[in-house]
Amino acid sequence: MERIRNKIFSVEEANSLIPTLEKALAELTALGREITTLRRELEVLSAIESAGATGSNPDVRALREKEGAYSARFDRFRQSLTEISHHGCIIRDLELGLVDFYTMSRGQVICLCWRRGEEQIGHWHPIDEGFSGRRPLEDLA
Repeated sequence: MERIRNKIFSVEEANSLIPTLEKALAELTALGREITTLRRELEVLSAIESAGATGSNPDVRALREKEGAYSARFDRFRQSLTEISHHGCIIRDLELGLVDFYTMSRGQVICLCWRRGEEQIGHWHPIDEGFSGRRPLEDLA
């Protein structure tokens, strides 16, 4: 597997990725919900099969179909994560839509911090602090 390298972003470069990230995070969120639902269904159907149901049972046939759907959704989820990672940003929390972008300020690496729904990068935090350490970009000036 190819090593994915993080890059150093300017605020403008990070802002230019926001439309792509909005779309990708929406897809990942939807896929995550589908995967969770399918996993629950697979657990129930697997229990039915384990109880002795044969291949002629409609639940066992449904199990095979859902196994294929689960695998396809999971592969797409993983592919979408990889595509985002290739941009050099870091997804910190998929549910909240938190994404960090490394940048340089005063000779130190810090994180530009974006949350899904925000129109542009407006915050940053030191690399050893997370979302709770967010500070306004104006503090860097």
